[in-house]
Amino acid sequence: LQKGQDGNIVSVSVNGDVCFFDPRMPESVKTLQLVKGLTALDIHPRASLFACGSMNQFIAVYNSNGDLISNIKYYDGFMGQRIGAISCLAFHPYLPHLAVGSNDYYMSIYSAEKRVR
Repeated sequence: LQKGQDGNIVSVSVNGDVCFFDPRMPESVKTLQLVKGLTALDIHPRASLFACGSMNQFIAVYNSNGDLISNIKYYDGFMGQRIGAISCLAFHPYLPHLAVGSNDYYMSIYSAEKRVR
């Protein structure tokens, strides 16, 4: 369970159900059906984004309407970076950075900002 930007409570299940609850209502306000095998969820405190991590080795970033913004997964090939099963996610409180921990003892940080060279 996490508190969303608009005060809603957000829950996620392993089956891929993401439910948005208004604390004043007995039923969920909105339910999204995402992919199965979800293991982690985090909501950005300032932007209307949430990220879901899966045991199927990918991270998906969605907006509050449930539209897919970005999909981060491993790349095939000799030099492709591998991502293990996702165990935890955390957004930076102010910047568009996402920290990801996986079961293979790696931690990665992803950003929406371009690097200046």
